[in-house]
Amino acid sequence: MKATKSPRKASAKPSVPRDESNVERLYLELRDRAMRYEFKPGARINEKQLGEQLGVARATLREALNRLVAEGLLEFVMNKGFYRKSISVNEVFDLYQVRIALERRAVLLAIQRAPDEEIAAVKAYWVDVMRRCDQLATADLVLADEEFHRRLVALSQNKELTSFIDIVTRRTHVARHVDIEQLSSWNLQAFDAHLEVIDLIAQRKTEEALRVLSEHIDISLKRALEITKEMVARFFLADGAESLQAVEQAAQRSQEQLAA
Repeated sequence: MKATKSPRKASAKPSVPRDESNVERLYLELRDRAMRYEFKPGARINEKQLGEQLGVARATLREALNRLVAEGLLEFVMNKGFYRKSISVNEVFDLYQVRIALERRAVLLAIQRAPDEEIAAVKAYWVDVMRRCDQLATADLVLADEEFHRRLVALSQNKELTSFIDIVTRRTHVARHVDIEQLSSWNLQAFDAHLEVIDLIAQRKTEEALRVLSEHIDISLKRALEITKEMVARFFLADGAESLQAVEQAAQRSQEQLAA
C-alpha cells in the first residue's frame, strides 16, 4: 500500500519589514514644508510629482500625508486628493484659544509638580534668549519663543499636554512668525511676560501666574485679524484662499464671540 503524500504547505512569502524611519523622515520634511506654507493655501498637492521629487513610493508618501491630515495641516478630499488648508482667521482664533486652555492647565500643574531646579532652568533658558535677542533673526526668535512655551508646558510633568501643545504650535507657526516679525513695544512686553510667568510659578502663585499667562497669549489673540491679513497678503496665490474682506468679516464674528 502506497503511503499518501501529505499536501505541501504553501511557503509563506518572507515579510518585508516596514521602514518606519523612512516614513518618519518624510513626515518631518513634509511637515516643515506645510508649516512654512511651501504648499500654497488651498492648493492640491500633486502626489505623483512630489513622490518623484522626493524619490519615495506612493504608499510611503500617503502615510506621511495622512499624518499631516490628522494634525490639521492638510485636508483630504475624497476622489480629489490632499490639499494645504486655506488660511482662516477663525482657525487662528480657535488655535490661540486652545493654546490658552492648554497652557493654563500646564501652569496649574507646574505649580503643583515642577521641582524648583526645573523651573529655574526654564527661566535661565529665556534669560539667555533675551540676552541674545538683538542678534537673533526672526525665524530663530520664533523657534526660541516656541521652545520656551514647550519647556513651560513640560513643567506640568504631563506628556499628553506637551504632545497637544506641539501640534498647536506647528499649526500656528507662520502666524507667530508674522506676529514676532512685526516686533514692537507690545511684543517686547509679551516677551517680558515670559519671565513674569516663570517667576510666579517658582513662587507657587497660581492665580497671578494664570492671569499673566492669559493676558500674554490674549495679546496675539486680539491681533489675529492683522496677523491673518498679513498671511493672506503673503500667500494669496492659491485658488480658494479667503479674500481680505472675508477675513475681516470672520474676524468680526470671532471678536463678537469673545465679547459675548
